[in-house]
Amino acid sequence: MPINKNALIRYKTIDKCLQNRYREWTLDDLIDACSEALYEYEGKDTYVSKRTVQLDIQMMRSDKLGYNAPIVVYNKKFYKYEDAAYSITDIP
Repeated sequence: MPINKNALIRYKTIDKCLQNRYREWTLDDLIDACSEALYEYEGKDTYVSKRTVQLDIQMMRSDKLGYNAPIVVYNKKFYKYEDAAYSITDIP
């Protein structure tokens, strides 16, 4: 499990964004989405750093949490799931 509740909120937000195949997601878009989600859930008006989101993506890709998320970067700036049907919520 994630170390804290904010990390879990960020993971779920990134997952939700990357499931939306009708939009191209840049790192800045993911940062904004995570910042908005934290404000919605926690009322925290803080800006999530670029490094935090990069580490979240790295953690989601790894086996540490059991996600093994197939997150790929295309055109050198857009993020998406390689498998369109993938979601971290589908993991047993």
